[in-house]
Amino acid sequence: MLNIAPVKSTPYPKLRSCIDDCIQAVAEWQGTDSKCMYGHAWQMSFAEEQSPGQLLAERLVLPRIDTGAMASYHGLIFNYIERQGPERSREFLLDMLESRLSAGMPVLVGFDSYDCPWCVAYRRLHTSHACLAVGLDRPGNIIYLTDAYYDKPLEAVDFDVLEQACSFYALFELCPPSRSYTDWQTTLQEMLDCPAGQLQPGGVTANLQAYADAYLEAGLGSDPSPEADSRFKVYANALPISRIRFGLFLELLNREARLPGLASLSERYLKTGEEWNLLHQFMLQIRLTGNKPSARAKIHKRMGRIISQEEQLLEECVQLAVQAGTCL
Repeated sequence: MLNIAPVKSTPYPKLRSCIDDCIQAVAEWQGTDSKCMYGHAWQMSFAEEQSPGQLLAERLVLPRIDTGAMASYHGLIFNYIERQGPERSREFLLDMLESRLSAGMPVLVGFDSYDCPWCVAYRRLHTSHACLAVGLDRPGNIIYLTDAYYDKPLEAVDFDVLEQACSFYALFELCPPSRSYTDWQTTLQEMLDCPAGQLQPGGVTANLQAYADAYLEAGLGSDPSPEADSRFKVYANALPISRIRFGLFLELLNREARLPGLASLSERYLKTGEEWNLLHQFMLQIRLTGNKPSARAKIHKRMGRIISQEEQLLEECVQLAVQAGTCL
């Protein structure tokens, strides 16, 4: 049995990713960190509508965690694997878990929270959740899980239940770090310097504005069901979480830099994440009370203020990054 303490990836109880929590728990167990994987979390795109009435929040496009940065800066490799083909086999999963746990490394297991008794979605909503597998009793058909998201140090679960619900898993490896975030300016510059043809810092404002304008025009959509509200919360949470992620990345850099400008940027990005979350709650309330254009206009105005804040924050990040005498 691996003794891995459940660790929260952010200080926000409802604005966290269960996968982030798993990764941070493993990182701290190994005496390192993982927050350089948040270095591109400033990005945000808004996709074209794929079908009539598509849920507004489903059109938000936000970056995944940067596993390459996690490996190079923190020495922790994270490989995400869908259960397809041979991986769908019960024996394959058991053998893999037994092998990895015997080697002294946990396995992240992702499954449908509809089948997880301690999840709020249990028997209510089909959505994914992730825990760390830290032990296996193969003869007893029991798998032992640590769930940082729900602060569960150890849960014994019938393997048959997990195996049926499990749709993906992820493996951890250790490697020698090849970069150091103590050179905070270079690290920040690399995270903001995107190749030609990809989203640049200056393009975030336009994408956020497109999201705001689409909301002003139609609101959240015509589906009034509780399931639609739940789906909106799942997708919409990605935007505030991404802002909090980037704030935590800047906080990590500031541990080395001790620079008032970095500290301020980190705090303000965290605050922006809180503001997006609150705004999304208001958007749900407005839909429930009739989706009136006048109410949407007020929200649209508030969205504009947050967008202006984000524009200013990214400009300040760029300015800090070029202080070393290089240009983005």
